[in-house]
Amino acid sequence: MRHDATMPGGVTCLAVAALMAAALLAIVVRLKEEQVNSAALHGFEMGRQSERLIQTAAARGRILDRNGVVLAENRLVPVIAFDALACQKKTWNETARAIREAIDGAASAIGRRSPVSDDDIRRHMKKALPRPMTVWRDVTPDEAARFFEHEKDLPGFVYLASFERRYPLGSLAAHAIGYVGRDRAHGLPGGEKFDYADFEMRGRSGLEYYYDSYLRGVPGEKTVRVDARGFARGEETLVEPKKGLDLVTSLDVSIQAAVERTLEGCKGACVVLDPETGEVLAMASAPGYDLSSFVPVLGKDLYRRLSEDPALPLLNRAVGGTYAPGSTFKPVTALAAISSGISPDFTFECEGVFSLPGMSIRCTRTWGHGEMSLAEAMRESCNPYFCRLGMDAGLDNVREAAFALGLGGPSGVDFPVDAAGVVPDGDWKMKRYSTQWFPGDLAQMSIGQGMLLVTPLQMARAVAAIGTGRLVVPVMRAGERGASAGTGFSGEALDAVRAAMRKSVENGTGRKGAEGVDAYVIGKTGTAEVGSLSNRRKNAWFIAYAVSRGGDRSVALAIVVENGESGGSTAAPKAGAILRSVFGTAKEAENV
Repeated sequence: MRHDATMPGGVTCLAVAALMAAALLAIVVRLKEEQVNSAALHGFEMGRQSERLIQTAAARGRILDRNGVVLAENRLVPVIAFDALACQKKTWNETARAIREAIDGAASAIGRRSPVSDDDIRRHMKKALPRPMTVWRDVTPDEAARFFEHEKDLPGFVYLASFERRYPLGSLAAHAIGYVGRDRAHGLPGGEKFDYADFEMRGRSGLEYYYDSYLRGVPGEKTVRVDARGFARGEETLVEPKKGLDLVTSLDVSIQAAVERTLEGCKGACVVLDPETGEVLAMASAPGYDLSSFVPVLGKDLYRRLSEDPALPLLNRAVGGTYAPGSTFKPVTALAAISSGISPDFTFECEGVFSLPGMSIRCTRTWGHGEMSLAEAMRESCNPYFCRLGMDAGLDNVREAAFALGLGGPSGVDFPVDAAGVVPDGDWKMKRYSTQWFPGDLAQMSIGQGMLLVTPLQMARAVAAIGTGRLVVPVMRAGERGASAGTGFSGEALDAVRAAMRKSVENGTGRKGAEGVDAYVIGKTGTAEVGSLSNRRKNAWFIAYAVSRGGDRSVALAIVVENGESGGSTAAPKAGAILRSVFGTAKEAENV
């Protein structure tokens, strides 16, 4: 039977057919959109999910002395690593066992035991599966030859190279240079987040630490494509790492070596400064350590041994050791007295002891020196004279003179350690010891004893200020000039103290500190008694300011030797040897 639109039900059928055709068309359009138009988007998202972003370490910059001698550099370290993809199995346990067997087989082939434990393997699979696992470091040429001979039989193993710190001069300037450890590379704060980061060298102490960001360089970036289980299937470098900058220090290797020779076998420290610029020419602390033994990292056993050593080899005594300065403080007392209005011609009769209620401070000469001037008292290092001078000047003036020469606070040096020391007063003593200040405290302080504490760097800076009339901030980078300011002392006061310190090295307690030095030298010895009863000992000091005969070079120096005999017999001869290495030996033994 034939139907058409005029027949009953014809219009309805056509409407339903039209609706079904429209729905079918909509489905076709939607499928096209999903399957064709979105294919690129889905592919991109899937690609992102299978990529891992890695930050790669940059080579570290070198550290040089002021003349270009290399103090720290990098060396290429041959490495054999393993890609876990070569041992991919159905289960993780099977994969771990296969990796173990592969490493043991490679160890037999190259002739070197594997340092990798089963825990190391599992840890790597869990945390860094797409990255090569370092198995052997510092591969020898013979081991490398055996590896390449069997390379085709060692799938997954690759021969790579990494960087390691190298200190060509071993222990020289160890405390100044510092050492590095290993940590994950990281870029600028707020940068892109990375799935993995390679290990890089990071400064842990000394200049390596203070200038770490300068030396470390800029990390690189790469992507690694991984499969569904996380195994690497390929990688692409996005940004090459940039080597860190070289740091040229103010240190002078020749002076540093001379200083360390004089301290060999001792406990002590020495700092040599350029008094005009503040550049640190030498910074030494003894005993020291061999930086090479800290590579590639400072091991736990070595660190424990060094940190438990009673000689404290890890302590940088030059900037972190605080000591009573002994008689090297007497020039400060003299400046305080003259600045307070006491005449530079002040005289005092030394009778061998300076007495106060409940206290007696003896002179080095038991029967006394008799009538003494400033120059004579400095030459003989007369305790009663300077006790009297300090008492007459008063505590406030003595403290102000100490502060004017940089004592009692950090020096501002570009170095991670910069101890402040102590210039005490009544408030400090009450807070520290819960007891009041007595006149005897000032008397002891005036001769560099009691609660007064300084560092060798501070004393080198102080004697430089006496020599130049300006207090300069020490600097550890070559070519830098530390900020400086006047000390506030009058020319009359400075000239009087310089003349007195000159007497000390001409024919006084400090003569061995200038003996045979081809330069004009002023200086002062110091012997500080520390400890009590059976633990009583002496620390020997010498400070000096020296100018070449042509006036074209000058240095300031402070040296302290623990458990010495005296400043004159222990420290001064060592200082003299250092100054002769700087200025040469005078044709005549007299320092004229």
